[in-house]
Amino acid sequence: MTKEINLLDLFSGMGGFAKGFHDAGFTIKNHYFSDIEPNAIANYKNNFKNAHYAGPVNFIRGASLPKVDVITFGSPCQDFSIAGQRSGLDGTRSS
Repeated sequence: MTKEINLLDLFSGMGGFAKGFHDAGFTIKNHYFSDIEPNAIANYKNNFKNAHYAGPVNFIRGASLPKVDVITFGSPCQDFSIAGQRSGLDGTRSS
């Protein structure tokens, strides 16, 4: 059985979900990701050379991508992180 998927990784951070699929033996045929943090985007591009930046999540439209088999996402954590302002759900990034 071929383990080949098309992946859209939202709020992608450094790419933990994509790494998990890779480590589990999956081949990511079409690989798209979205984040707004410049350092996370640069890190993702470095870690996954064939991934395509899809832009900020609020601009992604399904019709602009090939068929996606799996959508992964993490909660936008900037407002919850101890490294940030700790605004929680009242914050502009995590609401």
